[in-house]
This record gives sequence, C-alpha cells and structure tokens, in this order.
Amino acid sequence: MAISRLAISNPGSGTDTLIYTGIRTILASIIATNKSGNAGTIKVWVVPLDKDTDQTYWHHVSYEIQIKSYDSLETFRFPVMVGDKVYVRASIPDISFMLSGIDDTNISGVELADLQADIEFATNVALLDI
Repeated sequence: MAISRLAISNPGSGTDTLIYTGIRTILASIIATNKSGNAGTIKVWVVPLDKDTDQTYWHHVSYEIQIKSYDSLETFRFPVMVGDKVYVRASIPDISFMLSGIDDTNISGVELADLQADIEFATNVALLDI
C-alpha cells in the first residue's frame, strides 16, 4: 500500500472548493486545521462521476462540523473512485485542508483477475473430489 498526499487547499470562507478529482481508486481522508483564534465549521463531500447536477448522489463526509480555534480534525476514511470529485468548504478563511489517500500498488486488476480465476479453478477441482 502507498500513502500519498493528494491535495492541499486554503480556501476562502464560504467557498465550495474542488480539491481533488479521482484518477485512481483510493481510500481517502482529510485533515482540516483551524489556524485562527475563532471556531469555524467545515463541510467535505464527494460528487460521483457525472453526478455534478444531481445532489441526491452527493456523499457528505462531514457537514457543518465545528473545529475549535487552533485545532485539527481528521475525517473518517472514505472511498474516492475514478472521476469522483472531492469538495471542501470552510466557514472562516483560516482553515486549511489536506487530502491523503491510500491505494494498493501491489495488485493490479490483471493480477487480481488471475488470482480470482485460480480460486475458482481450485474450488471446482475440490467440488469434483466430493
């Protein structure tokens, strides 16, 4: 598995900011840091491929979560698929975001397909013995 920093953003207050578009499937999380003496709130959401205009498909990872002054928080881990868009919004201008992702660089789709075929073959051979 490889861990990568995929995006950093320091958006203005009340601005919907696209920070990442999925180029591979990853398990992501965002760390939001409040660099201000004032509390603020954040929103983090994922818009699936080709669902920009249909908010019923949007997945809110956090919604109006408060961050105390000079504090940080990390979201739960969430999947980002190819073409998904990750957005953030902060209520004050002193909140920064960092998106990190984990992907498995050891298994490609072809290797996984070969492994699944081997498992199916072994299962079929075991069933013939029964």
